[in-house]
Amino acid sequence: MSGVRAVPDVYGSYAELAAAEEEGVAYERRQIPSTATSWASIAIHGGGIEPGSGEVSRVVAAGLMNHYEFAGLLRSGNSRLHVTSTNFDEPIAEGIVAASTRTLSFHGYTGDGTPVTAIGGLDTDLRDKVKAALIAAGFAVIDAPQEISGTNPNNIVNENKILAGVQIEMSRPLRDSFFPNGNSGRASRDSGARTPAFYAYVAAIRQVVVSYFGFLSAGARADDCDAEYSARVVDRDGAIVAEASVLTDVEWSRLLNDTSTAQVTVMPDEDCCQQMGQVRSWRHQLYIYRNGVFVWGGPILSVEWSAGQVDVFAADISAWLARRVPHQGLVFNDSDLTDIASWLIRDAFEPDDPGHSVNVVGEAGVRGGREYRRNIGQSLDHLKDLAETGIDFTVVGSQIIILPDGWSQSVGQLIDADLPEGLVVAEDGAALGTRWIVAAGQDGELVGDAGGSDAYYGLLERYVEQTSIKTQASAHSAARALLRSSLPVPVFIDTREVTIAPEANIDVASLVPGWSLDISTVTTCRDITQRLKIVGVTVRMGSGGDGAVVQERVQVQVAASGAEAG
Repeated sequence: MSGVRAVPDVYGSYAELAAAEEEGVAYERRQIPSTATSWASIAIHGGGIEPGSGEVSRVVAAGLMNHYEFAGLLRSGNSRLHVTSTNFDEPIAEGIVAASTRTLSFHGYTGDGTPVTAIGGLDTDLRDKVKAALIAAGFAVIDAPQEISGTNPNNIVNENKILAGVQIEMSRPLRDSFFPNGNSGRASRDSGARTPAFYAYVAAIRQVVVSYFGFLSAGARADDCDAEYSARVVDRDGAIVAEASVLTDVEWSRLLNDTSTAQVTVMPDEDCCQQMGQVRSWRHQLYIYRNGVFVWGGPILSVEWSAGQVDVFAADISAWLARRVPHQGLVFNDSDLTDIASWLIRDAFEPDDPGHSVNVVGEAGVRGGREYRRNIGQSLDHLKDLAETGIDFTVVGSQIIILPDGWSQSVGQLIDADLPEGLVVAEDGAALGTRWIVAAGQDGELVGDAGGSDAYYGLLERYVEQTSIKTQASAHSAARALLRSSLPVPVFIDTREVTIAPEANIDVASLVPGWSLDISTVTTCRDITQRLKIVGVTVRMGSGGDGAVVQERVQVQVAASGAEAG
């Protein structure tokens, strides 16, 4: 078949590539978590390697499954970053695929000049469903030739839990048709502009996933502006205690380096009222679904019953960490902070696990010594201490995500038109420190020091204690991390109850703290054009005084650990 790649790869593995190429300059590793399913949508030749494959994979995944992309960033010659699927051993991708039950892998090939999809893989049932859906949507589909058939068991798409995935190869003319004027160059891809063909293609594949799980009610869409909410109360043994499909008020949040909360108000009928009367704090968990997709879950902290109404209040699963202590003593002499954080979580949950998973996005690159003593301190407090010195963490559903402090992958763009009610740009001067002193060890005998007098701000000294740190080098490392996060004065943007416009190109389910938004605003005296980290998300929907449903309101807080560009 013409148009199938025959050029040998420059690198035989990710390890070889990583040793020769600079991450953030030549390539990026991108992932967006989802709680909706255990499926994964990946593009290991994204960015400029096989243009369009990453963009399709990302939107297919949005709110439905975990997404991974290895993206080429070079101005030209991105083909040198191509590592064939049977050799692609990047650890994050391997972890996401290994944890998935079904996997879709998106690729691009040259083709013969016609817009066509060549489909393959060992998951024949899902492959045939995707093929039928694309044909029904008006797209040409063929069975992939041997060279790109995706049937090798060593192909990463087939390394999931069922050892079978679907490989979707899109010809260059097909991928070009997804972008205005057929331009799939980086500027066009990054602009966010897409053609009707792109959305039709993505919708056809997403409908296969939706149909498989029966997520949405008749007529509903995963991207509806008028979101529909439902809730479920689940016992610690997995049994469903109550279903609530009619909610008058819903609020859920996600936070960086802290515990998020949620609450729902249920107007139960007679049967539901009896079920809701059985709800108990800590024994049961609250699950919240947006358009049928699971977006939030955690233990119920309190319940209020009143005439014709039940209010349920819950926190995410890190609330359990706030009520757990280290169950064994352990000394870390020189470990990456993500390894230490993973151990803290594993140790806390080991005696009685309510159901959790840990997703380490990437190593912190900050190594240190820590000592934890049995029964001393709350596990969540220990995790928060680590978050001050080089890592971030957040909770999405039953998944605790650990990220390096410098993680900056974007999940969308916002401009002033997306925030019609305005926003607030603020400096957090209270966070500023030009010199940090970290007193470590059980008696403060180890002192770490970073910074000094700043030419612009002068001298502002900050002192903190970190008793779990056990080496001088780790104390200095902690001080340097604190300095990076507080100098210059951190800049925040807060939408303060303001609704993000429904037409904004943002997937609510993908708003995960630790990831970033590209923000451009000129409506205040302080212009901002920068990639800013999401530090908090709050979503609300309720009923007005006349009983009419009020539009969903999404509040996002983003922050930069430094001055804005320009």
